[in-house]
Amino acid sequence: MPSRQYAALRELGNHLHRFMRRVDKLIWPTRSLITGEQIAGPGLIEPEHWSKIRFLSGPNCCRCGMPFEVLHEVADAFLDEECPACIARKPGFDRARSVFAYDDLTSQIVLRFKNGADRTGLKLLARWCAEYGAELVEEADVVMAVPLHVRRLRARGYNQSLWLAAAISRETNIPLEHHILKRLKNTPSQAGKSANGRRKNVEGAFQIGEKHNPFLTGKRVLLVDDVYTTGATVEACSRVLKRHGAANVDIVTLSRVVSPVDPTI
Repeated sequence: MPSRQYAALRELGNHLHRFMRRVDKLIWPTRSLITGEQIAGPGLIEPEHWSKIRFLSGPNCCRCGMPFEVLHEVADAFLDEECPACIARKPGFDRARSVFAYDDLTSQIVLRFKNGADRTGLKLLARWCAEYGAELVEEADVVMAVPLHVRRLRARGYNQSLWLAAAISRETNIPLEHHILKRLKNTPSQAGKSANGRRKNVEGAFQIGEKHNPFLTGKRVLLVDDVYTTGATVEACSRVLKRHGAANVDIVTLSRVVSPVDPTI
């Protein structure tokens, strides 16, 4: 095909793409990630809500990502240091980072995504995860998601953590592997359980086939979940990944609980 004709077709394709994007917005207008209401201006969150979101940009524990201000510590004195909880009990993962604190406001974003299957802002959420977990993303060889048990996956129809992991993979060009880490046990919900109760609940819940050991050996894994509560689930996954050869397991979540009291999620 002559280059002139090719250029003309490419330009026509670009015009068609822009036109379809405008039509798409007319049919499915932009809606708030928090309220679900239609938003007239740019962005996916109303300005009055945006200003109240507590983004976790630091200073925080270099391992689990807990903001030091929550611990009533002098933040500047603890840069590149672990929090007392991580010093007392080393987590099974290497590092964890989250985008924002889980509270009454941001829970609407999480629950619309998690329980409502609302992928309206998935690309934005993935971009935030890549930004707030930048140091982890830079070193990752592969992206994985915390898996659901096949029975729960069939009942729900989707795994929101896998949606997020796939979007992060597209955003960062890090390969996504979703068939290696499996959930063997259909464990009860973690909601309402203590930290110890959550750890016991997911004990032995995850598995990796021996055939994947050669692939995992020496790999730096970026593990994705929607909410970090006590870290029990991602720790259980991390320990299994490391037993099968992963050199490093870092965690990125959309949100994390920063309250000292276990919430019901």
